[in-house]
Amino acid sequence: MVHNLKRFSAGALACVFTFLVIITGLPTASAADDSQGTAYTQELGDGYTAEVIISVDPSLTRDTTKTAHATSTIKDSSGNWVATITLHATFMYNGITAGVTGTTYSKSLASGWSYTNHKITSSEVSTSNGADATLTANLRKFLSNVPINISVHCSPKGVITYR
Repeated sequence: MVHNLKRFSAGALACVFTFLVIITGLPTASAADDSQGTAYTQELGDGYTAEVIISVDPSLTRDTTKTAHATSTIKDSSGNWVATITLHATFMYNGITAGVTGTTYSKSLASGWSYTNHKITSSEVSTSNGADATLTANLRKFLSNVPINISVHCSPKGVITYR
């Protein structure tokens, strides 16, 4: 009986140890990730509004990079869709500084609208103030000129916010 109890205890201990190694050895999603998105409303003038949704790709807890997507959906005063513009920015952070490692964008426009004066600026050097990626442009149709400004910030701790 004592021999069986020792064998059972050793087996149970091995199972618990294996379980703990598997659980602690696997990467987990970071609680700071906001992969579902946070929405903001922005007044653009002349009755145009933008709903901006910031989302962050899921990452591993030990990652030091994050990719954020700021999607701006522009509508006119009647609620008609005008355009959707997304700024994609990848940030590097280390707890002390943060910087932008890459940016790109995508756009979709309603018929008759044009996209002009496009520019993306970003923090070129990692700083202790964090890093910013900003997209500016104009949407134009006949006499309408709608300014677009989408800006995303990453803190040195990897917290992504809309600016």
